[in-house]
Amino acid sequence: MAKILIGKYEGTIYPEDGGFTGALSLGFGPDGKRKRLKRKGKSRAEVKDKLSDAVADLELGVKPDHNYRVEDAVNDFLAAFAESGRSKKTNEAYRSLADHQLIPMIGRVRLRELTADHVEAWLVKRSPHLTSTSLRIVHGLLRRSIRRAARHDKVGRNVADLVDTPEGKAGRTSQSLSPEQAKALVEEAAKPTHRLGVYVILAIASGLRTEELRKLRWGDVDLKSATVYVLRADRHREETKTPLSRRGLGLADMAVDALSAHRKRQAAERLSVGELYQDHDLVFCREDGSPYNDDSVRRQFRKIAAAAGVGDHWTPRELRHTFVSLLSDHGVPTQKISDLVGHKNTKITETVYRHQLKPEIRDGAEHMNDIFKTKNEKSA
Repeated sequence: MAKILIGKYEGTIYPEDGGFTGALSLGFGPDGKRKRLKRKGKSRAEVKDKLSDAVADLELGVKPDHNYRVEDAVNDFLAAFAESGRSKKTNEAYRSLADHQLIPMIGRVRLRELTADHVEAWLVKRSPHLTSTSLRIVHGLLRRSIRRAARHDKVGRNVADLVDTPEGKAGRTSQSLSPEQAKALVEEAAKPTHRLGVYVILAIASGLRTEELRKLRWGDVDLKSATVYVLRADRHREETKTPLSRRGLGLADMAVDALSAHRKRQAAERLSVGELYQDHDLVFCREDGSPYNDDSVRRQFRKIAAAAGVGDHWTPRELRHTFVSLLSDHGVPTQKISDLVGHKNTKITETVYRHQLKPEIRDGAEHMNDIFKTKNEKSA
C-alpha cells in the first residue's frame, strides 16, 4: 500500500479487483465521519492522475458529475438561451448546428474528459463541410456551452477556448441577374399566377432586403406619392439591420402598378376568408393573412425564376444585388447607389448605414423606369 500526498491531502493507492484504488483523506465532516475521495484505474499512475484532477476540481469548487456529457452542456445552454428572449430564428439556427454538426460528433464525450485535441479534431473534420462563418458559430456554441457549465461548477476549465477555429469551405458567392435576365424575370413575375410576383418586382425595383420585404406593411406604402418606407425587418424585435436602415425610397412605375393590383387581389381574398383572416397589414402574406417565412419566399421565388428561364439556383437576396448591378450598368455613380441601398460608403457589403427615413430618395425609381421601358416606349 503506497502512501501519497496530493496537495495538502494524504492518501494511499492499493491493488483491488485486478486494478488499483486510490483514496485521499479529506478530514472529517460535520457528523464526525471521515471524508474520503476515491478513484479507480488500471495502474497506479492513472489513479494518481485521477486523484490529482479531483483535488484540482475540489479546490476550484467544481462539483463533479461523471455522467454529464458535452451533449448535456449544449442542451442546457440552448435551453437557457431560448428563455433569454433571443430571436426565434437564432435559436433555430443554433439548434440545427448543435443537432447536425456538434452533438453527433462529440456529444457523448464526458465533459470532464473533453480535451482540446477532441475539439480540434472535430473542427478540422467539419471544415470541408461548413463555411468559415458556420464553423465560427458552432465553435462559439461549444465555447459558450462549456462556459455556462463551468459557471455551474460542472467543469474546471474551458478547453474549447484553447483551439483556434479553422478555415471552412468557401461560401457561395452572391450573383446578380443580367439586364436581360432581370427583364425576363419581371415579365414572368407580373403574371397573376404567381402570388409573390410583386415581391420579386419590388425587390428588383427598390433594392430592399428580403427581410425588410417580409415585414413590409401597407401602412409603409404610399402609392399616391410612389414611396415606400422601411421601418422594420424580419429580425429580432422587428428591428432593421441598423437604426440607419430606416429610410424612404421612391417606387418605379412598374412597382406601383404591381402593388396596386396586388392590393386589390388581397382585398378580395380577405372578403373570401372572412373572420378567419389574420390581419397583420402585411403587403406579402398568405391567402389567410398569415406571414411568410424565409423558406416559403425562397421556394416561391425559385419557381418564378425557373418559369422565367433564368434557372432555379437564385436566392431572394440576389435581387438586391441585381438592383445594384442594374444601376451600375446604367451609369449611376457608385456613391448614389450606396445612398439608394442605405450604405454609408461605396462598399456594397458594408453594414453601417447613414440615411435616415427622410429625405426620400427618388433617383432609383427614375432609373428603374428608364431601364424597364419597352423599345416602343423609348422610340415614341
